[in-house]
Amino acid sequence: MTQNQSMPPSKMGMGDSVEAILNRGREVDSDMFIRGHVVVELYGPDGELKQREVGKNLVTDHGDEQAAERVATGDTEDIVTGMRLGTGSTTESKAGAGSFIVTYISGSQEALDVSPPATSDKGAGAGFRVTYICTWIAGDVTNAAIAEVALTDETPITDVQGTAANTVAKFIFASTIDKQAGDSLVVTWNEDFLGA
Repeated sequence: MTQNQSMPPSKMGMGDSVEAILNRGREVDSDMFIRGHVVVELYGPDGELKQREVGKNLVTDHGDEQAAERVATGDTEDIVTGMRLGTGSTTESKAGAGSFIVTYISGSQEALDVSPPATSDKGAGAGFRVTYICTWIAGDVTNAAIAEVALTDETPITDVQGTAANTVAKFIFASTIDKQAGDSLVVTWNEDFLGA
């Protein structure tokens, strides 16, 4: 029997069996999740809620990388700086065309309302939440067919559609948003981190 061949169970000694069982006992599944959900709210000139949508976002490959590198390198990694809007309806994807704004609305780049963003402990065993909020006030970005929003770490955020290399997460609205001149649009983006 060569060194690389496994010994059949019937030929294993008592010590080998015990070692195999102990090794199996040490194997513990552990998963780390980044789960995000987006709350989109459109308010009329009178402050009345006109439209509300809640849905799950897709964290892009760049978003995975950003989170991992931030854990590994601390404050040296870029942080989320804001959001962008678009009218495209291409399905979100981890990489490629669906991983950033498809049809960018000029002038829709918006810095976070509060930077650094708010963080909160969801409670014992429930993970930790980071909350990003952007507000497009009345007169800012008037468009009848807003369909997508992206979370970006471009520094500083500029008036372009962004790329896969600076888009952390993406969300496509279930129905388009018609933001009139007097309306305000608020996007609250929660990212939950949980190791299990």
